[in-house]
Amino acid sequence: MKKAIFLDRDGTLNVDSGYVYKVEDFLLHDGVIEGLQKLKGFLFFIVTNQSGIGRGFYSEEDMHKFNSRLILELKKNDIEISQVYFCPHIPSDSCNCRKPSSKYILDAKEKFDLNLSLCWVIGDHACDVNFAKNSGCNSVYLLTGHGVKHLEEAKLVCPDYVAADMTQAADFINFKDYNKIISRDKLTGLINEIKKTKKRIVTLNGTFDILHNGHEKILLEARAQGDVLIVGLNSDSSVKSNKGPKRPLNNEFARAKMLARYNFVDYVTIFNEKTPIDLLEIIKPDIHVNGSEYGENCIEAETVIKNGGKIHVVNLLSGYSTTSLISG
Repeated sequence: MKKAIFLDRDGTLNVDSGYVYKVEDFLLHDGVIEGLQKLKGFLFFIVTNQSGIGRGFYSEEDMHKFNSRLILELKKNDIEISQVYFCPHIPSDSCNCRKPSSKYILDAKEKFDLNLSLCWVIGDHACDVNFAKNSGCNSVYLLTGHGVKHLEEAKLVCPDYVAADMTQAADFINFKDYNKIISRDKLTGLINEIKKTKKRIVTLNGTFDILHNGHEKILLEARAQGDVLIVGLNSDSSVKSNKGPKRPLNNEFARAKMLARYNFVDYVTIFNEKTPIDLLEIIKPDIHVNGSEYGENCIEAETVIKNGGKIHVVNLLSGYSTTSLISG
């Protein structure tokens, strides 16, 4: 049996200016090509609600012309769309093909011999997440298109991951290196083994909810300070305690997966406490890295220095934060 990616169209693949259908208005979102190229081994389908047809804004022929332009652009980059499914109806028609109805995924399952437990839906509306759930698939919710606008609604239906763009979606789907995620009960043994090798251990901690360039900068600089980088990740309960009930967007295991995909992150471990002090007492890092908003006198400093380590401060990239991403 095969595995597949079911892609929403407007706002997920192409920029959506509102009932987009003119070929001259076609524009792919940044990261779409790169992301889909990472998903080798999956069949690709587009499933799109096109109520603009039912509303009389454009014709079915107009939609097919736009789809042809989209499919051609993807094909030029070695991305093949196996089939496009569309619903031309308006919501009040109460049809059986409008997402989140599972009709088109079930049709594809029979025609292409799909294992739906290995399939994913990627989209920028809550209905895309429900489309996945109704069909037994997994889901990634994108913050492109209408994603930020409808984020609160999407959170209620619990996507498997909330991604900034298609490249992050692909990285989440492709993740396989679970050995880099270390539970607390195995951490002491790991630290003892590393210290026998005389390698310098670097630690860094945080929420790492929606990864962005600012995160990558601090992680890279942290890794450059030593031989082994261990990232302490606030658990869901810890994040809620620090940031409030609306965070995190992604659960602790999803966030750990996305951190662990970086080749310069050696291990990720989750802590439940409000601060990483207990964790640092176990690890006793040679260097603990913090962002410039906390500085050398951060809450971790006393523990790190007491155990023979030191604090390294990274100047953060201005304008990059999860809060700014989700606030649009």
